[in-house]
Amino acid sequence: MPRVLNIVSHSEKETIALGEKMAAMIPDGSLVVLSGELGAGKTVFVQGLAKGMGIRDENATSPTFNIVHEYRGMRELYHFDLYRLTETTELVEIGWDDYLDRKGVAVAEWGEKAGELLPEKYYLVEFQSLNDNEREISVSLLEK
Repeated sequence: MPRVLNIVSHSEKETIALGEKMAAMIPDGSLVVLSGELGAGKTVFVQGLAKGMGIRDENATSPTFNIVHEYRGMRELYHFDLYRLTETTELVEIGWDDYLDRKGVAVAEWGEKAGELLPEKYYLVEFQSLNDNEREISVSLLEK
């Protein structure tokens, strides 16, 4: 798995800044899969992506109970949270493939739960808590 980036974030502010910088590098039509334990910084990272995409609602919240939130700014962001997903058929029912085919960027917290529905190419951002403030964040571009 080729690592594109491996850093340690020392604060939420740094995690937001990383998301903001990544937004400039991720082309429309991409999927970003976020993986890591609860509280590891996934939603904070999405707030940075939103900010970097010119989305005014930079306080993006996790769509845990809705599965997906849509944000529009200079670019579109489709924010999925698959934590409560029990079967991939739920993703098919809400139009997962349609979202991935849209102009904009899809980001999926707990995205590994999409299993066989993951596209051939996607970004994987892994979060590991080092302590209360620090997170190790690894970014990879995966191709099947």
